[in-house]
Amino acid sequence: MLINPPFYTTIFHMNKRLTLSMLFLIILNDVGEAIAQLLMKGGLNTIAINSITLSNLAEFCSKSVSSPLIWLGLIVYTVNFFIWIVVLSRIDLSVAMPVCSFSYIFVPILSIIFLGEAVHPLRWIGIFTIILGIYFVSKSTEMKTIPL
Repeated sequence: MLINPPFYTTIFHMNKRLTLSMLFLIILNDVGEAIAQLLMKGGLNTIAINSITLSNLAEFCSKSVSSPLIWLGLIVYTVNFFIWIVVLSRIDLSVAMPVCSFSYIFVPILSIIFLGEAVHPLRWIGIFTIILGIYFVSKSTEMKTIPL
């Protein structure tokens, strides 16, 4: 007689490897997130409200809703949501989340180019540490794990 595995075993123990196509989708998701962040920041810069308080909340909301850049950012976030669902359906969350840290690289670079922001060298050291972590996490999917 066959016994079905518990529900949590089926759901939470996918143990799927990071393939090149999944890496592409994760990077695409990260690029989309960086672009969405830039669009949102650009939209907020154009409405020219530096501080949100109770007294200007209605003005902030009405200007935000009328900003095409903010709407475009929300559309990119929506597309990213569906890309992320595909990624999570195919690889382990413990692999997908660390690998999706490419946005830590894309956002500063795009912020320098499009927003004129300055990035301190110490921040770059942190970013390269994240890259090293991404490398280790992606390599860990090739190793056999021992259950605890």
